[in-house]
Amino acid sequence: MVRLKQRYILFDILYPPTSETSGSRENLEDFINFSKSRQNALLTLHRTSPSSINQKALTQAIRNVIQDHFGDFGAGTAGMQFAIKYFSNKTSTGIIRCGRLSFQMVIAALALMNKLGDEDVIVRCIHVSGTIKKCEEYSIKRNRDLMSVLKSGSGKTDLNSIISNFENEDDIIGVTDDEANMN
Repeated sequence: MVRLKQRYILFDILYPPTSETSGSRENLEDFINFSKSRQNALLTLHRTSPSSINQKALTQAIRNVIQDHFGDFGAGTAGMQFAIKYFSNKTSTGIIRCGRLSFQMVIAALALMNKLGDEDVIVRCIHVSGTIKKCEEYSIKRNRDLMSVLKSGSGKTDLNSIISNFENEDDIIGVTDDEANMN
């Protein structure tokens, strides 16, 4: 019997500021200050997810995006092994399990999502791994590095170097199949 190979996708949900000027003066200032520095952008985009966004709502939204953009074939291939294994409303971070052959389709569907319920969102794929343990380790390392910089307030250079290190890593291309390397 052949083992089904999986991919685990670490993702986070970002909440972009809205340009509604009908809100309070503070919202307008937040929107203006958003692009002044990476630290402001990072702090503005990350927030806790509302309770209406849960594993079931995310699963349904991702399946709908796959159906809309990839049709019945995409829904059939990606949907068979698709499951959200972890989602935290406090950190707006989650881990998706999907089939090895359809993980790129799931990543594309995440990138194509722009609304969850009433919320405007940006869903960002952070890391792809063959095991859930490596996804968790990467998430912990990344969050520790970012939190240490934000807590210390040591400045832009540390934050920019950490962000650029994560941007320079190409996790999707780094995922290889052991069987393909043996042939």
